[in-house]
Amino acid sequence: MADTVAEPSSVHHGGDRGRLAISQRAVERIAEITARKHGAVRRDSVLGRGLPKARAVVAGRRTRIEVQVAAAWGRPLEDVAAEVRQAVADDVERFTGLGVDRVDVDITAVEPRTSAEAEVADRAEAVAAKAPVAGPTAWGFGIVGALLLVALGAVGIAEMLRSTGLLRGQVIPEDWFGRTVVLEPAGWLRPAGIAAMVVGVVLLALAVKPRRRTHSAAGEIVWIRPAAAARLAADSASHVDAVTAASVVAKRRRLHATVTTFGDPSRVHDEVGTAIGDRLSTVTPQPGVRVDLRED
Repeated sequence: MADTVAEPSSVHHGGDRGRLAISQRAVERIAEITARKHGAVRRDSVLGRGLPKARAVVAGRRTRIEVQVAAAWGRPLEDVAAEVRQAVADDVERFTGLGVDRVDVDITAVEPRTSAEAEVADRAEAVAAKAPVAGPTAWGFGIVGALLLVALGAVGIAEMLRSTGLLRGQVIPEDWFGRTVVLEPAGWLRPAGIAAMVVGVVLLALAVKPRRRTHSAAGEIVWIRPAAAARLAADSASHVDAVTAASVVAKRRRLHATVTTFGDPSRVHDEVGTAIGDRLSTVTPQPGVRVDLRED
């Protein structure tokens, strides 16, 4: 699951600032995936979201969650409910920073398990979420266009070489364009052909280049954007004693925190750094953090 933190309009990656806002759907997705990892069985549905299915109510910094699950045959239902309840509360608090007032677990179905492989597949699917990458490129069109440019450049160079006598034979058969048409290579064909080949090779390399990751891992099931990490860091810094304002800017793999305080600068600097480090302890790779203080 990607980006558990909602995107406020005032915050964007790379420099804008904003306050932390946890979306209801983000909490629900964490609860559903966690339930599949801890005792619940996936049950598909023709209509709706299937099971597990979570419903969350977020009010300020607190949340209340209801999870509907299917249990595997043979497991005590009380054990399943207790395991799901504890795991959901722990993961929601760890990944969002929200306080969980209660988690209600409703076991609505019991699924027979036909083989051990089915159980393994369920658990593997729950934890095998892929890290988000940059938006898809026009991969097929990019490769075709690049190859066409390379071919066009090769033809232009070949025609130029034929006109100078270094290459014999007809590069482009005259009957492709009609027998009355005589193709005469111009002087600009050589530089144009070389340029077309270079552009084609560059476009081909860009088309097959692996896409960059846009998120950092935050545990096994969550990925967050740098801007979301900045909002988490700003939220943690704002809760340090004597801090009156805090903003964090994300740039690549670094976070720049600006903190306004009336307390002891040395103490506040250390506590802010510790608070941000603790909040982002599950993020991989760990972002570098720089803290600047301003007196209130």
